[in-house]
Amino acid sequence: MIRRYVIIAIIIGFALLPSSAALRAIAAPSPPSEIVIGAALPLTGEESRVGTYFKAAYELAIKEVNDSGGIFLKDYNKKVPVRLIVYDDKTDPATSRDLYERLAVQDHVDAFLGGYSTDLIMAHTVVAQQHQIPYVNGGGAATKIYDRGFTTIFGLLSSIQALSLTECEFITKMQSEGKLPKPLKMAVVYENTPHGVDFSDGLNQCAKNQPQNFQIVMSEAFDLHGKDFAPLLSKVKAVNPDAFMADAHLDDYITMQRQFGQSGIHVKYITYGARGPEKSAHDALGDGVNYIVAASWWSNQLPGPAVKAFVTKWAAAYPSMSPEWFAALPYETVQVLVDGITAAGSLDKAKVTDALRKTDLHGTLMPTGTVKFQANGQVNNPFVVTQNLTGGNVIVVWPLSEATGKPLLPVP
Repeated sequence: MIRRYVIIAIIIGFALLPSSAALRAIAAPSPPSEIVIGAALPLTGEESRVGTYFKAAYELAIKEVNDSGGIFLKDYNKKVPVRLIVYDDKTDPATSRDLYERLAVQDHVDAFLGGYSTDLIMAHTVVAQQHQIPYVNGGGAATKIYDRGFTTIFGLLSSIQALSLTECEFITKMQSEGKLPKPLKMAVVYENTPHGVDFSDGLNQCAKNQPQNFQIVMSEAFDLHGKDFAPLLSKVKAVNPDAFMADAHLDDYITMQRQFGQSGIHVKYITYGARGPEKSAHDALGDGVNYIVAASWWSNQLPGPAVKAFVTKWAAAYPSMSPEWFAALPYETVQVLVDGITAAGSLDKAKVTDALRKTDLHGTLMPTGTVKFQANGQVNNPFVVTQNLTGGNVIVVWPLSEATGKPLLPVP
């Protein structure tokens, strides 16, 4: 009799055990209600013009993600919407660092989107590394950002040193066609930042490796956000260069080029590094921007369906804002971060960071369409060289495979 009761009890016990589906449900963690992504941007202060573009690009990209239902997390087998938090760091490095700390410890973000400008990014990326939070940016190119051994930092801007080398390649081609003299006597002026030092180092490397092509006749740094570059330009005029090679932020480019036009200096080649084709510069200077050559990370003149699609959607969302590189790169930054989270299938920060490290995307907005990070977290994509022509026209002149027109050199 006792044995019978034991057998009955065992049978009842098995019957009461939850099904395998129920067991999985019990074991599975509850899905998050949202994915929190944060950034601090220079929405006021000297860099507010570009910071405003970054915010608009982030918002457009996140809206598209949420319109599709969110980011799919395989850990929960569902899409989860994204909440974007953006603070104004007022173009102040200390404030920027404090705001990223707030995002980490108070807002408990799952990931960071980066800011803009070397000094700001140098300051706040320390927070991302300290808290081991994945961080992707499209606004910092200086090698010093990525040479600190940080493991959670990723950037979509190739180095400024590579920008200089790209311009040297283009110039060498122009010399071979008889459009520029050999050697090209260069007056080099650059902002007093790691960004500017990279620019100068790249040109020095060109002069060292190709003395038959390049000769530096002047090299001098200047402070950011200057109001009067007349003394610097007087030194440029005194050395009578063939080329004026400047590295400057957008506001300094506009101020310096206005004063350059008043200085009576005439050169055969003029560049402001990554600056040149911006609509705001043309609005401010008119024909004063004609013939400037720029090497940038992106151009709305690039051929290809991804670029055309972005330009169309940007125009629809922000008809009063032209599609500059500082719209496209932060937009692409969101795509890369979303891809990393999706590949991780999780909000585990270490898994997301590891997925970002393995990024290998194709068909993106970037030149060649690819995004792949080097060991230090920075991409090494080619630059696009453009030249401003009359009437507000801009053409791609390098690489030749992407060219939309022939350069007009020497400068008339």
